[in-house]
Amino acid sequence: MAKKSSGPPTSGGYPSLAAGASKIQFNIATSGSAPPKGFITPNFADPRLQINRDPAVWAAAAKTRQSPLAGNVDYVFDDGLTVIERKQKAKLPAFLSGSAKSQADVSTIRNDLVADKLLFGLDADRFQLLFIAVFGLFALVGSLSGTVTF
Repeated sequence: MAKKSSGPPTSGGYPSLAAGASKIQFNIATSGSAPPKGFITPNFADPRLQINRDPAVWAAAAKTRQSPLAGNVDYVFDDGLTVIERKQKAKLPAFLSGSAKSQADVSTIRNDLVADKLLFGLDADRFQLLFIAVFGLFALVGSLSGTVTF
């Protein structure tokens, strides 16, 4: 009769620190009161030098500021025309030729398209700049640490 081979020993599971970590106790005395607040920046301003500001003036000034989320952004596009060609285009469009003559089909212009705001309310260009800056910083720190090779 052939000898029956025994298989590998049964597994006791993955090693874990949970059993030992659950027995750790930290001796912290609680007073029952609210926890302390974070660092409060001291106010070193001299009260004699402070100006009493009218809230109505500040409210009026706030209305004149443009928010990046408001969407009131003016875009300027360079059409490649000279100053003389722009004047002729405004006054005598029938006499223009070449690139100064408008080839645009005005009926195809859509006004229902809206630019989406991305992460943190940034438009696509600002988000791309943020992305390049953050990962450029990661690459710089990694290359200076000596552990990342290019």
